[in-house]
Amino acid sequence: MIIIKLQLLHKFAIKHADTRKSLATWVKITEMASWNMKQDVLTSFPNAKIVANNRARFEIVHNKYRLIAEIYYGQNRVDVRFIGTHAEYDKIDPSTI
Repeated sequence: MIIIKLQLLHKFAIKHADTRKSLATWVKITEMASWNMKQDVLTSFPNAKIVANNRARFEIVHNKYRLIAEIYYGQNRVDVRFIGTHAEYDKIDPSTI
């Protein structure tokens, strides 16, 4: 998969050093994946949650942080829509961000 807004993750990892390993793992797995349906995401990331509008929520650093990505199934693209703390996540609507 091609990750759109990868720079957002790099900036976040600089600000939150404890996310570096988890984000690097997420990027590696995502780039190697080929997701054509929602179940493919869950195969790669069993703890992910599928939300509305082709978005998925991923737990980063054991759910201390959350990442929302919009997945363009069959187009080989993933758009990072949000990365933040659990508290910041609680203030957004993951289906519309």
